[in-house]
Amino acid sequence: MDRSATWPASGIDMQGVNVAASSGPVGCIPMVGRRTEVAALASMLRSGKSCLVAGPSGMGKTRLVEEALALSGQLALVLQRAPVLHQLLAMLASGLGCPADIRRATSMRLKALVLEALRLSPRCIVLEDVADADPRMYRFLQQIYYLPGVSLIVTGKSRADIGFLRKLLWDPREEIVLRSLARPESLALFEAARTMFALQALDLAEFRHKVLAAANGNPGQILTMCRMAGSPAYQAGGRIKFLPLRIDALTAFVR
Repeated sequence: MDRSATWPASGIDMQGVNVAASSGPVGCIPMVGRRTEVAALASMLRSGKSCLVAGPSGMGKTRLVEEALALSGQLALVLQRAPVLHQLLAMLASGLGCPADIRRATSMRLKALVLEALRLSPRCIVLEDVADADPRMYRFLQQIYYLPGVSLIVTGKSRADIGFLRKLLWDPREEIVLRSLARPESLALFEAARTMFALQALDLAEFRHKVLAAANGNPGQILTMCRMAGSPAYQAGGRIKFLPLRIDALTAFVR
């Protein structure tokens, strides 16, 4: 699906709308060390429950949601970075196919359209990278939370970082916290990435040690460094120049 659809004439940024109806495995890199979390989230999705998926950047929140959707077979609308309520309403109305001129509709009109669409066709709503949600966002999402058959999945760095939504997703039973991978899991992910990014011809002994130490169990950092290692710019004499790679990986990672 195209995750970059825009409405340039409206001033409403529609970037980040993705309608997902997954029925099979996703991604080429295996999901390492998250089997319990994937199964738990998939079970919640099948039951129509809501959940907060929390963890630092790179910890695999998006991938976890993708895998759980694939396992559960649930239809979902995935939205990224909607900082204000009107933008969120416009993104939801677009993704749900609401019959209206979204570019000119008021927030009140969009809210009514979105809630009616979800009543008629319940599905999972995924809000990624939520931070500092305000009271208006909280009050609207509270209505979605209580709609029969609708799951609300929120990803964020922590409960403390999601603003007023912590009042909605306050129950620890509605939270999955992604923690750092253990050393064997980090090593297994590195080996999978080595194959994926065709690094077999390089001397990886020192690089492997440095990557695992620097990443400290963060799967996103492991994958980022392995991907960048495939570039000739970070190679010399069959070895990988770790220091410049690490600096550039950190720069890319925080964007």
